[in-house]
Amino acid sequence: MGHLADRYGALESSPWGQPWTRARLIDGPPLAQRQHSVPGPDPRDECRLSTNNNVKISPMGGCTPSQHNTPPASPQQATQSRRLLQETLSGPAPYPMIAVPEKGYWVDGTDHEVSFDHRGAPILSHQTWRAKIETDDTGKCYRRFYVGREHTSLIGTDDQLGPVLLSIKTENVANQEHTRILLRMRIGTMHEIVPSSCLGDSPNPARMAKLLNEQLNIDNFVPVLHPKASQLIANYDEHVLVTNFKFGVLYQQYGQTTEEELFCNNTTSAAFDEFLSLLGQRIQLKDHKGYRGGLDIQNGHTGDQAVYDVFKDREIMFHVSTLLPYTESDPQQLQRKRHIGNDIVAIVFQEENTPFSPDMIASHFLHAFVVVQVVEPNTPHTRYKVSVTARDDVPFFGPTLPTPAVFRHGPEFKEFLLTKLINAENACYKAEKFAKLELRTRTSLLQTLTEDLREKTNEFLGGGGALAVPGTPKSDSGPGSRFIDTVKKAWSARVKSSQSVDNNLASANGHERLSKKSSQPTISESTPSSGRSLSKSSIISNGKKSANSSTASSPDLTAHAHGHPALSEASDDSSLTSEDLEEHLAGGYIDSDTGLESMSSAETAAKACSVCQDRPTSTTGPSTEMLAQEVAKLKCDKLDLLRQNVSCQRDIKRLREKELSLQGDLEAAKKEILRLRELLKDYSPNGDRSPV
Repeated sequence: MGHLADRYGALESSPWGQPWTRARLIDGPPLAQRQHSVPGPDPRDECRLSTNNNVKISPMGGCTPSQHNTPPASPQQATQSRRLLQETLSGPAPYPMIAVPEKGYWVDGTDHEVSFDHRGAPILSHQTWRAKIETDDTGKCYRRFYVGREHTSLIGTDDQLGPVLLSIKTENVANQEHTRILLRMRIGTMHEIVPSSCLGDSPNPARMAKLLNEQLNIDNFVPVLHPKASQLIANYDEHVLVTNFKFGVLYQQYGQTTEEELFCNNTTSAAFDEFLSLLGQRIQLKDHKGYRGGLDIQNGHTGDQAVYDVFKDREIMFHVSTLLPYTESDPQQLQRKRHIGNDIVAIVFQEENTPFSPDMIASHFLHAFVVVQVVEPNTPHTRYKVSVTARDDVPFFGPTLPTPAVFRHGPEFKEFLLTKLINAENACYKAEKFAKLELRTRTSLLQTLTEDLREKTNEFLGGGGALAVPGTPKSDSGPGSRFIDTVKKAWSARVKSSQSVDNNLASANGHERLSKKSSQPTISESTPSSGRSLSKSSIISNGKKSANSSTASSPDLTAHAHGHPALSEASDDSSLTSEDLEEHLAGGYIDSDTGLESMSSAETAAKACSVCQDRPTSTTGPSTEMLAQEVAKLKCDKLDLLRQNVSCQRDIKRLREKELSLQGDLEAAKKEILRLRELLKDYSPNGDRSPV
């Protein structure tokens, strides 16, 4: 996660506008009036966000819009940077640690004047800084407050803002009911806990989402129902949490004014080695098992050693320029620059008083530099001057440098420096270039997550595509219609089964009546054009059945049957194959609101023919009861088949996973057998192979 390519992918320009940022304003005078010390930002309330969309934070406290997006140094800029450094060196000493260009960067920590006591020891004020890692804890909220507790997650889609994932949980705070709301959008994640009274008498997801973002306009939310949904959502939230970091370390000697000179330093000093021992432990890359920060730990192509440390559960790899491979024939030392130039934050170690300019290194990624200058190295009074510089669109980050910005060599300075480096990288992610990459990545991940949750919800509720209930207009509302279709699925199976079997019932009754009354030519005329769909289908079916015996005496029925060939045999099919009939009826006739009223065989007989009303219905009683029992039986059989289908799908998935696991075990066993054969060959006399 610390590696930028792993976090966002390749760096490229993006057409998106200014993304949503989680910036915190810091009170203070503007940069021009600011002196040397800065009050640190207030501690962040856990899981609380400030949503300032178009505001950049002045490094010295003033809230000013950024006008400069600093590109990597061009040859002209490199010349200007070199000229600036040479002019600084031509002036009187002591020189400033950082020579800031006219545009594009801010600097903090310029006061390094230290007083001495009567014994010549430096007098340093008591450290008042607070070593707090500044991170956005919103990514931890779902696992902390929702996972394993009763809550609801819902999915919606806004026409302008894209997919939305909402998590809601009710809890008691200070004997008052509150609602915890976690809203995920492509522009960011927002978390809030509000009194339930603020949501009104009838709270709904749309109102809750609008409370956190007024621009949202979603009518229908779809609930997420799947046993593994919580884990998928937690993984999405936690993808922004960074636990691995990599920082560059450059060694600058006196008078060096170009990046080529910095990268070509191949020899170090005792002062630099002492500083590296403070940063972390020197490790052998060949045996390293932790975070490697893009370094080669197998073939030694990136050197043999590196500096590595674990700080507050975070792994840090330092790309030390002098430990990376040196190529004599390459004046630019691209093997070194390709690692340090792809870092976001770098340390510049100055052994002597010499200026550094942040634009002297051409890089798309480097956004912040922490410049450290050693004083009286390898003595009991060893101390370090510290200055910080970053691009204009990088907000200020803590801990605040003391006044003067001088530290004694020791664990306190290490804690301050590592905290400053981690906060610097977290702040750089809010810069325009990285914010665009984060927006692109978050949009893609959220879209994939919502689609995955929809599919898993449909599968969990009993299958893929849901069927529409007859008589219900099709909804084109997007995500809301999917859940409605899923809920209707159980009803659709029962409706189709009842329609088909009752069609058989009506066909039997109508056939008996029409065979005796076939001499009446007004049967089809007496049927209203707006009658029930099932009544008409019964007449049509019977007309075709009796065509061989009474074709001449009932021409209207024969014509009716030829006009609807798809219906001639639909009523003879079982309830499991009645989809064609249902679709034809829904498209050709005016159905009732629910489609349930047309299932009565008595109503069918009455609608079918007026002369049939005189016929007694007692003779059809036994057959009606038998058919009703068949209807109930078919309904139960179909539900059982649906359950068996779902169960079989789960078993197939489980068996596939087991098959993959067994294949892996088999491969491991084969490798172990080969290894044992080699061992037996080595230990057996005369080198004979074992029969194993």
